[in-house]
Amino acid sequence: MALCWRQGCAKMPAMKYRRTISSLFILAVACGDDGSMTQTSATTAPTTNPATTNNPPTSDTDDDTSSNATATDATSSTPTTGTTPVEGAPMFLSFGTNVATLTQDESVTFNAILTDPDGVADIVGGTLRSADESLEFGVFVAAGQPGAYSLSLSWAQIHQTQPIEFDSGESPRGFRAVFFDQGGLKATDDLTLDLVCAGGAACDGNCTDLALDGLNCGTCGRTCDAGEDGCESGACVPNWSRCVNYNEGLETCMVICQEIGETCVEDGCLGENTAVYFDSLDQCEENGGPANIPVMCNEMHEWDISSYAVKCCCTDTK
Repeated sequence: MALCWRQGCAKMPAMKYRRTISSLFILAVACGDDGSMTQTSATTAPTTNPATTNNPPTSDTDDDTSSNATATDATSSTPTTGTTPVEGAPMFLSFGTNVATLTQDESVTFNAILTDPDGVADIVGGTLRSADESLEFGVFVAAGQPGAYSLSLSWAQIHQTQPIEFDSGESPRGFRAVFFDQGGLKATDDLTLDLVCAGGAACDGNCTDLALDGLNCGTCGRTCDAGEDGCESGACVPNWSRCVNYNEGLETCMVICQEIGETCVEDGCLGENTAVYFDSLDQCEENGGPANIPVMCNEMHEWDISSYAVKCCCTDTK
């Protein structure tokens, strides 16, 4: 304005003067006292996402698909083998054996590989137990690399801890590996090993054939009177009765066999014989010098000086 006055604004025509004043007024209003142009924009609220959007943010992958930005880290997944791990406890990476089946006079090695959130040095060790953990077969030992353990057992050692006896050709046997860390946290894993016998059965830890074994004829523990060779097709063959003296009043083989709960078998023993006679009871009990005399089961004994004692052929069904 001072410049205007210096240039003689008062001498301007009235119309031109009014136009100049109006222009200056408009400029002053537009600029304000501090020259700022941002006051009106301060009252505008910022833009926000819709309130209903609860999904976590996503990120684009290389194949133009979206993935959840909070996806679980791969290290939190459970191991492919072993039981469900306890947080902070050792974890099984593998547990197995070097053979699929085991038979008499053979051995098996159990192998376990574990890891631990606090490092494998935190693992104290482990034992091999029965499936219900009531029996312990042995202690695992370190096997070369950190976290690797092994335990070898023979058929006889397994039988000593948990008797081996079956008659079905094979017997699945369950085993459980149990490991602990320094904090007492426990990890377990299970497997099954098939115990097998060529003869189809095992009695008291020994493989056998129940159809032919006179010491285990038809079933474990059933011993034939004729001994280990006295079994045929799972049944004991006929055998001689006890020695009977002439004065006991047992006058036929039928009666003698009935006295021991068996049945007389004609021509069924010792190369088709029903009875053998002896000079004395002592000689009979010592199996010395028997005399084979053909008789029938219900035929009366003919006692004489060479026939003071007798054995009769009887069934063996007990």
